Amino acid sequence: MRIFQVITVSEYGGAQTIVANLIKSLSPKHEVFVLYGGNGEAWSQLGSNFTRIKLCKHRKGVSWKDFFLLLKLFYYRIKYRPDVVHLHSSKMGALGRMAFNPKKIVYTVHGFDSIRKGYRKFLIVEQKLKDRAFRIVGVSKYDVNCLREEGISENVVRIYNAVTDNYITHSNEQDSITHELELIKIKYPQIVMCISRISKQKKLDLFLDVAKRMPKYAFVWIGNKETIPNLPENVFCLGEAHSASIYLRYADVFMLPSNYEGLPMSLLEALSFGVPIVASAVGGITEILDGKNGFSIVNKSYLFEEKIEYILSDNNVHNKMSEYAREYYLANFTIEKMVDAYTSIFNSIAEKKK
Repeated sequence: MRIFQVITVSEYGGAQTIVANLIKSLSPKHEVFVLYGGNGEAWSQLGSNFTRIKLCKHRKGVSWKDFFLLLKLFYYRIKYRPDVVHLHSSKMGALGRMAFNPKKIVYTVHGFDSIRKGYRKFLIVEQKLKDRAFRIVGVSKYDVNCLREEGISENVVRIYNAVTDNYITHSNEQDSITHELELIKIKYPQIVMCISRISKQKKLDLFLDVAKRMPKYAFVWIGNKETIPNLPENVFCLGEAHSASIYLRYADVFMLPSNYEGLPMSLLEALSFGVPIVASAVGGITEILDGKNGFSIVNKSYLFEEKIEYILSDNNVHNKMSEYAREYYLANFTIEKMVDAYTSIFNSIAEKKK
C-alpha cells in the first residue's frame, strides 16, 4: 500500500510520536510518505526508507496561506495517488478531508477537547466534514463519547495511543539532563516528575503550588523551551529533550496537571516505566488511572499533595502501584497493539478499493 501520513507540524509532541511510530512500523512493508509542516524534527532520526514532503513552515494557526497548502495537498494527491491517507490534528484533518478522497481517509483526533473546549469556533468545521472520512479515530473512550455528543458518530472508532517500551533499553549516555538528575537525586531522594511542553493547556502554576507544599521532594519539569525564573528551591525545569521518557528512570511519581487532554503520551510512558501517576481528571486520563496505577483528580493543590504523599510515604504502596502500572501498560498500550488496529482499518480501505 502507498500510505500518506499527514500532520500540521513536526516538532516533538504526542501526535508526532504516534506518526513516527507508525512510520517505523509500516515502512518495511509499505510505501510510506509523511507530509508535514515545520522542520521534521520528530522523524529526523527514522532513517531513509520512507518519503518526507515538507508542506510549509511551522504554522498551527489558520490564515489565508492555507489556501496554498490546500492546493499542495491536491497536487500530491494527483502526483502519488495514495491508497490510504492518514490525517492527524484538526487543521490538517480539515484541509485533508477537503483535498483527498474520503473513501481513503483515516482521521485521528488527538484530543477532541482541543477543539470542543480550546477552539470551539472550529467545531462547525468538524461537524460539516464528519462524513468525509472512512474512519474517524478517537484516542480514548472519552473522545469517542464527546464526538458523539457533537453529532459525530457514524464512522467513529477508538484506538488507544501507544508508546515504545524504552524501559527495557539501557543507556549509559551521560547527557546534561542526566547529570542534573543525578545531582538532584543526591539532595532529594524522591522525585516528582512532569514531562510536557509549557502552554496554556498545561498547568505549570499548579505544579509549582504543589511543589511549595511539599518541600522535601524534588519536582522536576522536562519540556520547557525557555528558562523559568523565580522557581521554588525544590523545583527544577531542565529544558527540552529528545526521547525524554528515558528520564522517567529517575521518577518516583509522575504528575500531569492539565486543563484538557486526549490520551497523553507522557502518561503512557510513565506507565511503561512503572511510575505511579497523579494527574488531572480530564480527557482520557480518567479511564486509564484506576487507583492501582495512579489517581485522576480535580485541579486542586491539596488533592495532588494528598495523593503524592500517599504514594511516596509508604514503600509497599509505591512498589505495588509501580508493578501494576507496568503490567497495565503491557496489556493495553504497546506499539504492536496500536499498529495492528490501524493496519486493520488500512486493509479494509484497500479491500474496498479492490
